[in-house]
Amino acid sequence: MQRSPYTPGEVTAFLPGRETHMVRLRVQMQHVADEKAFIARPRVYVGSRGVGKTSLLRYGQRAARERGLTPVWITAGDADLLPVLSAELEKLTRAWHSAAAQEIASLIRNLELSVSVAGLGATASPGQGRSTAEAPGQALEALIAATAHSLHRHGGGLAIFIDELQAADHTALKALAYAWQHLRSRDESPLPATLVAAGLGHTSDVVTDAATFGERFEFVRLKDLSREAAYNALSEPAIKFGVSWQYQAVEAVLEKAHGYPHFLQLWAHAAWESAGFPDPGGTITLGAVEASEDEVLEQLDVFYRTRWGKATPAERELLRAIALQSSPAPRRADVAAAMGKPTTAISMARRSLMDKGILDSPARGLLAFTAPGFSSYILEQDGTED
Repeated sequence: MQRSPYTPGEVTAFLPGRETHMVRLRVQMQHVADEKAFIARPRVYVGSRGVGKTSLLRYGQRAARERGLTPVWITAGDADLLPVLSAELEKLTRAWHSAAAQEIASLIRNLELSVSVAGLGATASPGQGRSTAEAPGQALEALIAATAHSLHRHGGGLAIFIDELQAADHTALKALAYAWQHLRSRDESPLPATLVAAGLGHTSDVVTDAATFGERFEFVRLKDLSREAAYNALSEPAIKFGVSWQYQAVEAVLEKAHGYPHFLQLWAHAAWESAGFPDPGGTITLGAVEASEDEVLEQLDVFYRTRWGKATPAERELLRAIALQSSPAPRRADVAAAMGKPTTAISMARRSLMDKGILDSPARGLLAFTAPGFSSYILEQDGTED
């Protein structure tokens, strides 16, 4: 008996269909490490939950470490981002016991002060002159520059990775955008540093709402897998365990998962278990896929029900209207018209559903569910499915 090589809901090192992105990350880290380059344009991978953004970001983290860079990992949303980043940089320099460490500690205190002043909305009173606290963007710029310079003196560089970027607070997003804009125009060199992030499909809107400089970020959309990549996602992990997939079994899973990476992992994992955790030489048959169907459908029901439960009544009205459209990615104007409302009237519900990861905008003016099958689930709730 062999454990399942499939990992639904987990970070995975196997990323079929993302090879181009993996190569670019390796080249990016090599550029910073070998040429001591500052990567002027932050790269942000965007897409629905379950398409592999975090796994790709973790791959970049490993690539940075392999190149001798110092990776700093942050997940946005649990707390304000800048204090978390400060804490990670403080941990990084704590063991240095050098003048550089003292300088960075001072810059961290300066950043903390600037954030607290910004949070209070404090300004200098008439006659007091200019406040001693820098803007958060300026303070962050100085901190990143000092850290990157110090790491360079130790033969390395700085690689910052931020997951769930859309959940970062407004102050932090603005500071990041301004800091990176100013760092790119610094004369001093080398400044070995790079920033890579991941977020939901509307992350570009969130970032550019915080700062116009956010338009200069590179937003890269991760889509569902092609048929070839989905086939590889099923077959290659099994081959490493000496197990094969029956052709009909592969076809059945491909049809059910619709190229959505999370669903591929879910169906493959369940089929592996139904096949009896096969030993080398074993085969996953169509019968194993069919035997696992009830279990998978129960998990999918929970998956959809959780998303439906997060929606408010106004948001459910919008979701129903989208589900009733004939196109999988209808025009926002057509959905609003079907609801008898102007497009502005659905803006708040649309943005909230995007923040919750339920809805996406695959192209300007279009709306789509982030997981296949959710439309059918919604219609079943209302009893309106034919």
